[in-house]
Amino acid sequence: MKKTILLFLILYCSTVQAASVGLMVKDCGISFGNSPRLNGLRINVVDKHVEAVNGLNLTLWVPGKNPDFVMNGLAVGLIAPDARRLNGVTIGGIGVACDQGCGLAVGPIGVGADDFTGVAVGGIGIGGDRVTGVALGGLGVGADDFTGLALGGLGVGSDRMTGLAIGGLGVGADKLIGVAIGGLGVGSDNITGAAIGGLGVGGDRLNGMFIGGLGVGGDKMTGLFVGGLAVGGDEISGLVLAGGVVGGDLIRGGTIAGLGIKADELKGFKIAPYCHAGTEMAGVSIAIVNIARNLKGLQIGLINIAHNNSAPFKVTPLFNYHK
Repeated sequence: MKKTILLFLILYCSTVQAASVGLMVKDCGISFGNSPRLNGLRINVVDKHVEAVNGLNLTLWVPGKNPDFVMNGLAVGLIAPDARRLNGVTIGGIGVACDQGCGLAVGPIGVGADDFTGVAVGGIGIGGDRVTGVALGGLGVGADDFTGLALGGLGVGSDRMTGLAIGGLGVGADKLIGVAIGGLGVGSDNITGAAIGGLGVGGDRLNGMFIGGLGVGGDKMTGLFVGGLAVGGDEISGLVLAGGVVGGDLIRGGTIAGLGIKADELKGFKIAPYCHAGTEMAGVSIAIVNIARNLKGLQIGLINIAHNNSAPFKVTPLFNYHK
């Protein structure tokens, strides 16, 4: 009698759905095969046209098309889990792919998503349209819009990046807000924050603190700039320190250079062996040789040339002045 009851329960609870078999009651339980919906443990060879799984899903081969698949829980694919939405922990033997992801995703080759929030780890790289959270790519991380921490063995690239980006070789973005560190360099059309490049940092518009092993360059620059050899820009405002030379069209603020400073307009406080203002020097310049076409301030040095002064004060030793 007991055996009969047990057999009846097994037959009652066993369900065959879309080439699946298991111990289930109303989509709850254990399923072996391509069941479209399940709450519990699901083991399948190839996922195809799956709708929803809540629990643990194990896939053994390359998935088919799953345009509506929503996975909540732990998804493990010996090749690559693939779904419209992955929520929870996703691990792929090769990679992970989804339209939307939230949680932790790990792929020995990579993780790709249209929209991902959480932590993504890819042996080769991470790619997506929008990534928010932490992305670790063995070679690189790339996204149209990235917010959070991005670490790429070779590099990090994005159209818009907000947060902290570290690239073994470099970091590049159209717009970068935050901190960027590149082994060789950092480049962006617009950077607000801080950037450090082993060789250099460059951009159209720089606002913040920037350090380049060789140099820093940009079109419009505001903040603190440190270049091992040089700093150059069309318009520079702030504090500039360079081991070699500093050059630009307009340089405002404090500037110290190991070899020389040259610009059309110099405004502020300048120290270098050679200081040359092609159009105007307004402020104080200290150098061995000071040259200004139009001086509005004070020159201190061995030779001081102010072309707008009357003779014999166009060229003077020690100092030169013009109100």
